[in-house]
Amino acid sequence: MEKYIWSLDVSTTNVGCSLWDGNGKLIELKHLALKTDKETAVEDRDINKAEVFKEYCIEYKRRIETELNGEIVHVFIEAPLQNTPKNINTTALLLGFNGIARYVLWEVFGLMPTKISVYESRKSFCPELVKVTMRKGERIETMSFPEKYLKDKKLYIWEKVAKLEPQIEWFYTKNNTLKDMCFDMSDSYCVGYAGLKTLGILR
Repeated sequence: MEKYIWSLDVSTTNVGCSLWDGNGKLIELKHLALKTDKETAVEDRDINKAEVFKEYCIEYKRRIETELNGEIVHVFIEAPLQNTPKNINTTALLLGFNGIARYVLWEVFGLMPTKISVYESRKSFCPELVKVTMRKGERIETMSFPEKYLKDKKLYIWEKVAKLEPQIEWFYTKNNTLKDMCFDMSDSYCVGYAGLKTLGILR
């Protein structure tokens, strides 16, 4: 039976999903749109979306077992930023839904999902952006994005994923701009890359 690794970037609107084989090769890069019925009360939408996500996970597990004759042995999930000053309500919502998603993954796959921070995933995937300085004998690490990406760091990640995986078909608006789910997809790739490095599959 083949062994697979699944990495996810979970938001309250889309879930980016990357599936990898045991050698660190990308098998597929997908997204799940978390749509809810307009009649669902706002305070209940997280539960509704959790049900959508759970059904997707159950079907995904079935497909891995039947179509790929395999099983998922590791799950990595991006930990949402906790120090976003823009909107504390949005941050709280993301943290809450991330916890629900982790529970669903544990329940469906019987695996404790490993959280990887945004910083750790980007540091692993983009070592070219890591700057190291010494201050009073202490090693200080920072990430420095090129100026054109300072307002849209996710675009840098997407461009790198698109170059590494040219076979992936992305989603565009009528104005030929990337749809938001593309960034969830590329972020899930970034998380998976970092996870594979922690497992020693990638170096």
